[in-house]
Amino acid sequence: MNIESKPPLSPFHKGGCRGFVHIDVGGVRVAVIRKAIKNLHLGVYPPHGRVRVAAPLAVSDEAVRLAVVRKLGWINRQRALFEAQQRESRREMVSGESHYFLGRRCRLQVHHREGPAQVALRGKSVIDLFVPPGMDVEERESALLRWYRAELKVLVRPIIEKWQRALSVRVTFWGVKRMKTKWGSCNPDAHRVWLNLE
Repeated sequence: MNIESKPPLSPFHKGGCRGFVHIDVGGVRVAVIRKAIKNLHLGVYPPHGRVRVAAPLAVSDEAVRLAVVRKLGWINRQRALFEAQQRESRREMVSGESHYFLGRRCRLQVHHREGPAQVALRGKSVIDLFVPPGMDVEERESALLRWYRAELKVLVRPIIEKWQRALSVRVTFWGVKRMKTKWGSCNPDAHRVWLNLE
């Protein structure tokens, strides 16, 4: 096992990290981050299968290494899945492209007309994007993302209400933003929930 130390992070760093090291286990490079947490967390992250372990401060290096060894088969399967996934090409925001809404693939249909950009769902399989002539790719994408965000907020509001009643809790703020590796996050102390736009 090879270990490469990184300088410790500031004690004020988010999450209470105390620095990290890289270890090599069975040919897999693993970032090990020490935190003031109770349980060890192992994750494999896209797009290239980066492996990270968040370990409690009290857990020994050997215990971390053994945990990774026990999960090596799973780690390799996750990494293989990432490698096998087709990489989506850069969106051009033109008619015929595939976009997803509520887990279903839809065809984008771009319509040129004067006025502000608008988006509408036609049936279950077509997303109509109405844009003024000359609108560039970034502006078209931004219009579609605004629509996704608005639709998600409409769908999520009753779900939040339902679970607040069921769990006898109160959410003081919830919002939608783009996240690379999470479906969402929750801060119980602040009563705040973020959901991933994608």
